[in-house]
Amino acid sequence: MYFKYLLDALFGPREILYALECTICGDDEVYFLDPKTQKQIGRACQGCNYVQKFDFSPSQG
Repeated sequence: MYFKYLLDALFGPREILYALECTICGDDEVYFLDPKTQKQIGRACQGCNYVQKFDFSPSQG
């Protein structure tokens, strides 16, 4: 239950884009989309307790 709250706090509303087998633990590693923008926002594996939020903002040069 804690993992779901962690995803809610980091990603907010989300949709599942796809799931792959995690190379570390073998559980499902899930990739998420923002439901409004339809852009990829991150990935998470409950088995590893791993969450990564993607930030695709343009770099300043």
